[in-house]
Amino acid sequence: MGERDVFVRARGGGFVLRLAVEERALVSRLLDELRVLLTDPPDAAMTARLFPVVHPDRPDQEAEYQRLMRDELVTSRLAGIDTVKDVLAGTSKKVTFTEDQLVAFMQALNSVRLVLGTMLDVSEDDDAAESPLVPEYQLYAYLSWVLDAAVTVVAADT
Repeated sequence: MGERDVFVRARGGGFVLRLAVEERALVSRLLDELRVLLTDPPDAAMTARLFPVVHPDRPDQEAEYQRLMRDELVTSRLAGIDTVKDVLAGTSKKVTFTEDQLVAFMQALNSVRLVLGTMLDVSEDDDAAESPLVPEYQLYAYLSWVLDAAVTVVAADT
């Protein structure tokens, strides 16, 4: 990737996404795949990082927490996916996010990264160059780069 800014502040407010059509299509397809993982039926192994354990020493409390919160978390993630897909599906060459839509974008993209990181078993000690899954590591790095750009443009306004 070049040194271009992925997001820039729009003159009238909001944030302009500066990704090629093919890159936006990739993000959209990844969000479709995330939706399937969340709903059809949920793959506990692949979505583990999306639903972290909050009571590791108390299985009874953990089960109750997951029972109470999981549906709400899934619903929230699906709503975020819908928001981002709606923005990306626009017919304009210029894709502009409101701040709320950009937050949904960041959350949805991070969810994809978490699932991909689970699949790759990403850790601090990984050497992607030696992995047979080099393209998947490159995708993970690309998504991290886009997410970082979104966080940076939002943080610049605070």
